[in-house]
Amino acid sequence: MKHAQPSSSHIVISSKLNQSEERSNVLDKPEKSKDQLLKEIIELTLRLTSQGKKITRFEIGEPNFPASPRVIKGLTDTFGKGRVVGYGPAAGLPELRRALAGELSADHDTKIDPDQILITPGGRFAIFATITSFVSGSERVLIPQPAWPAYEGCVDFIKGRVIPFNTRLGDRWEIDLGRLETELRKGVRLMILNCPNNPTGKVMDEKKFGQIVDLAQRYETMVLSDEVYDKYVHVKAPSILESGGQNFVYINSFSKRFSLTGWRIAYLVTTKEKAMRIRRVIQTLVTCVPEFIQRAALVAIKSGRREAQRNINAIMKKVELTCRELSRIDVSFYKPEGTFYVFPKANKPNFDSARFAKQLLEQYHVSISPGQVFGNYPAFFRLAVSLPAAQIPGAIRAIGKAIDSWS
Repeated sequence: MKHAQPSSSHIVISSKLNQSEERSNVLDKPEKSKDQLLKEIIELTLRLTSQGKKITRFEIGEPNFPASPRVIKGLTDTFGKGRVVGYGPAAGLPELRRALAGELSADHDTKIDPDQILITPGGRFAIFATITSFVSGSERVLIPQPAWPAYEGCVDFIKGRVIPFNTRLGDRWEIDLGRLETELRKGVRLMILNCPNNPTGKVMDEKKFGQIVDLAQRYETMVLSDEVYDKYVHVKAPSILESGGQNFVYINSFSKRFSLTGWRIAYLVTTKEKAMRIRRVIQTLVTCVPEFIQRAALVAIKSGRREAQRNINAIMKKVELTCRELSRIDVSFYKPEGTFYVFPKANKPNFDSARFAKQLLEQYHVSISPGQVFGNYPAFFRLAVSLPAAQIPGAIRAIGKAIDSWS
């Protein structure tokens, strides 16, 4: 077994990376959609759990801390005070949008107007509504990969054309500006940025982020900036809200920060004109986000931020523990600067993480997300680190043992 050691460049990597990371074989591109591939792992996990098996879960991308009692009280108070809960404004409650505008303006040293903000039923819907509003069938959408599969799923749904823009572990998951400009020059309607990145944990530096946004402006490409992990960082993450541009949509959520994943509430920021266009999608498909959920989210913004940050800090300590344990098995990885994910590469030829994930789950009762979920990365797998710290060392040892026996 090889022991990979962390370096100051945040990358733990073996000499085997001189080999191709995107080795082509028939297993690299599964016929199933990426979302379906991940769903299979989750369903198998739930089936084994129902059979009484104790599963160590690294596959599910949600925080493992309870919603704040204050937030729950904010929800129940909506009914306890006898308020009539009816249809609300499609844009969202004015008081919630004002609170978000104040926080975002202070955090990013800018001026956000509440009319630039829309409240949406989850971050996925915010992405879908944006893509539906501004991308027509066959128009090109550039997605740096590895990437959350929902982006591609939304583009496919409206029959847009996905342009996968692969990045590499050997390049520290950096976006190559020359290659990017070549693609933008061909005409790209929308570019999706996700920083901090799911699944790699990469946080772009401010200069690089600014150069990417400048290129998009030069070629009249809209930027959708998914910043839902902006509080899970060791270094300050750049934001599209600080770019000074106009052709963008910023997306954030209450799911990861406040552990409200099942509550389905998120928000986006853009220009007032673009907000009016996206609002029509919300009106048409969902009418509005339920008022009681929005009032709970308002409590989270007003009085739940410190508690949430303490929980986030605890999760990031678990990521540090995971990285230490991973350095003891035969994998290479980029040490994440943000999120609660690690995206290791198994140092084995012809490794197929989709098949490996099922074997690992069935034989060792550890669940992971295959690298093929996030692009053409069959040698990689994602670990979502929000499980109890006591489970981590044993689970990583099991992964190492399974990798050693891979053939």
